[in-house]
Amino acid sequence: MALRSDDTKPVPAGYYYLWHLAALGVITADFGPANEPLPPNNESALRNAAAPVISGSVWDTIAGLGAVSPAKVALIDVGISPDHPNLTTRIDHNASIDLATHRYGARALEIRDDTTSSFKEEKRPFFPGLNISGLGNLGLSVDDKEYLDDIVAEYAASYGVSRRLLDSNTLFASHGTACAGLIVGEPAALPSEDGESPFPPENILTNPNSTPSHPNKNPNLLPYFGADPFSHLVNITTSFEEDARQFIAAFLYAYLQDVDVIVLPRGIPDPKRSAVEPKNELKADLERWANRDAADLFARIAMAEQGPAELEPKSSQTGSNPDRLWTILTQLMIGVSRKIPVICAAGNSGESQLIYPASLAAPDNGIVAVGAVTVEGFRAGYSNYGEGLTLVAPSDDSEVFNRHQLRIDRLSPFTAKHQYSADTGKEYCYSYFSLLSTDLPGVFGYDEGKAPWSSLLPAADNPGVGGGYYTSFGGTSGAAALVGGVAALLQRAHRAVHGGSGKLNGKAMKNILEEASNQNRHVEPGVRPLTPDCMNADNEDVIDPGYFFGAGLLNAAAAVDAVLNS
Repeated sequence: MALRSDDTKPVPAGYYYLWHLAALGVITADFGPANEPLPPNNESALRNAAAPVISGSVWDTIAGLGAVSPAKVALIDVGISPDHPNLTTRIDHNASIDLATHRYGARALEIRDDTTSSFKEEKRPFFPGLNISGLGNLGLSVDDKEYLDDIVAEYAASYGVSRRLLDSNTLFASHGTACAGLIVGEPAALPSEDGESPFPPENILTNPNSTPSHPNKNPNLLPYFGADPFSHLVNITTSFEEDARQFIAAFLYAYLQDVDVIVLPRGIPDPKRSAVEPKNELKADLERWANRDAADLFARIAMAEQGPAELEPKSSQTGSNPDRLWTILTQLMIGVSRKIPVICAAGNSGESQLIYPASLAAPDNGIVAVGAVTVEGFRAGYSNYGEGLTLVAPSDDSEVFNRHQLRIDRLSPFTAKHQYSADTGKEYCYSYFSLLSTDLPGVFGYDEGKAPWSSLLPAADNPGVGGGYYTSFGGTSGAAALVGGVAALLQRAHRAVHGGSGKLNGKAMKNILEEASNQNRHVEPGVRPLTPDCMNADNEDVIDPGYFFGAGLLNAAAAVDAVLNS
């Protein structure tokens, strides 16, 4: 089929709830002849859409080489639902840690029904034997190195707690649960006696006879797959507080656990490094004589926001260095990334710069900055881009209204009530595809316990009674999670070739991911190749495609082949 030259018209494509795995090259799917795009709220049309023919997957490729030990992926986020049917056998519950509610780590134990069980907290060491000498020179000053050494010694001798209290992951873990599903989600089944996945190495997408030994009878569950459903997750729970110590502890713990991949699908609230710089074009506007009054107002507002130090409740004492911990965290993340790949989200503010710590991505480290693209072939309307972006992965979209671009949902009933015009800018078509992923069950999940996707279930007699197990998801968080799953696949492929529990270091992993990405690929089931757009400046779309897409859209199959043939 010929490519569309009109950027305002959607690419014909039928919806498939695992379309993102086809777009990444994890599965080989034939979507057949293109048909007209389907409205996301048209459940009947979605239900009747022809499913693609799945003819293969990288899972089968790796499984064909024999037994391979699972990769360990550390997810540093706000937590993961511990008992989600699609995730519970994928989470390494014995290695997971909560750093949000206890400085030295906490773990929730099962709440027992008998009245004789103790609810008293029990001391537990989570960092015994911690030693970071293997990281080498982190580029810290003598004083900062001594400071970090003291932190390491403190954690090595510390005691966290195990407690029989309500697990915070059952209340606040919606974001982490959605990311976890995209990384390692598997078809829901009852775990075997050893707690391992009840599925054989082959996947049920391509082998209908590959069924779990103890299938889950819940009719509201999807046969869901993450990018690597045969690896394990180490859940490292952190909060949104401006607390550098908890993130230092998170990376120390991931290093101590000797994980294969670290996924950080959100920014870190460093008060200095997470600040977004003003756009160059806006600074140029304020430097014009006609805008001198506005420039003066901006300057006075900035000064007022800083305020006097004595009125700042988090201000440090005289003589202290408030940036020391954040500096140590930065160098620690870079040092760890050279040993273990660190997959980071590029950010969702639509800026031509990356959020922190994705902004640390550089050729000499293993930090991978991931942007988001839509099935239409454009940068997702919210996705950050610019210098330092490593590559992109599929995700959802957002509407854009600015003087450079118009991107709107023309199927929305509100569109008919307004007149939208691109004026001097350009119009780009909006994508109706989002990522379907696992949700935190119950009222605290994204979908508040509803089941809008229950009608997609294959069982004809399913009434769709709910359960809130799934949600539409997206952002560069979703894109980064998918890349984290592919990185786990590559670690397993590496073991299939070299045996043992060896792994690719961060820089090697990053090189493979970049070489397996392509700026000219289209995002299946779409047919338009990756196409730059004007977001923050006129004629921005003539800039090199790498500015928007880095090395391009990742192809998991090409990456696995590169590892297997290395």
